Amino acid sequence: MPSPRINKAYVAERIREVVGDEPKAFAYDVGISISALYNYTKGFQIPGTAILFRIARHAGKPMEWFLDPACEDFDSI
Repeated sequence: MPSPRINKAYVAERIREVVGDEPKAFAYDVGISISALYNYTKGFQIPGTAILFRIARHAGKPMEWFLDPACEDFDSI
């Protein structure tokens, strides 16, 4: 069974939502470079599992929230 494709634009939108107005501070807190964060927020790249986990943990969201539009109910977490 093929795996579903990940929508880069959706992931980027979610990451931008949690980064807010302080991308440098966010990148530092998560432990990634500002250029990597830029690539994620612009949809040029999708973070790997370990980095997405750190982003999700820092944002207080489950990883699925960044990947699946059906996870809207997690917005209240």
